[in-house]
Amino acid sequence: MDKITISVNRLYEKFPYPSLPIRSERDLISKLHANVMGKILATAGLEPDSLSGKEILDAGCGTGEKACYFSYYCAHVTAIDLCRSSLQKAMGLAERFHLTVEFGHCDLAEFRTEKRFDHVFCLGALHHTRYPYKNFTALADLCKPGGTITVGLYNRYGRLGHRITRAWIGLRVGSDIDKRLEYVEKSIYKRKMRSVHETAYVADKYVNPHESYHSMSEVLGWFRKNGFTYIGAHPHVGEGEFSAFLTQLRWMVKGSGFFIVSGRKS
Repeated sequence: MDKITISVNRLYEKFPYPSLPIRSERDLISKLHANVMGKILATAGLEPDSLSGKEILDAGCGTGEKACYFSYYCAHVTAIDLCRSSLQKAMGLAERFHLTVEFGHCDLAEFRTEKRFDHVFCLGALHHTRYPYKNFTALADLCKPGGTITVGLYNRYGRLGHRITRAWIGLRVGSDIDKRLEYVEKSIYKRKMRSVHETAYVADKYVNPHESYHSMSEVLGWFRKNGFTYIGAHPHVGEGEFSAFLTQLRWMVKGSGFFIVSGRKS
């Protein structure tokens, strides 16, 4: 493993992400989580009921909420993550709701399998790796012809304000995880974190030692080079790269720093 992977994993071992407060079946398949999952699926033209019987890869599954959601709707789910603390929580969540998920402890950059998938999801993981595009191509190879890939990334424009905040925190307290979190509590939130999920969210947002930033045109280029056609995105962008660029400038004003894009393999 490279130094970036080791440092990022160190953070998640301490603060497994996202550690959503899912205590009941309703928390998993309705309410806020269902709303988020619906938006993710919509970018690929999918609905929950369309997942039944499909082979799905959740690459960088974290604490397993998405993987368990897919399994609830009768998909055959493979979920991988490097963080043992996150996987432990993910397996506990699947066990609690009697869901079948094939979990694997693996660095995203080193994952290999003979299996091919109808739908590949990698949300919030590529931008914490040293080689996002290289890792994207490896995932793209695992997608069946006619299948879909969905990636979630930090946006180059929408994340700009937050990048400045992160740089300021670095100047004030350096790179130490605990000192950065303490600074955020005192100077930004002005209080202690109130839950495991909130702590994980803040640690991921402000404390993470590495993140990269990407644009719609860049990701569409990834798709073209690997034989994928664009399906949809969230937040929604207009047709054409110029329209997408203008939309991303609006994201910068709104502070919309995370975007999701889906494509279909030829």
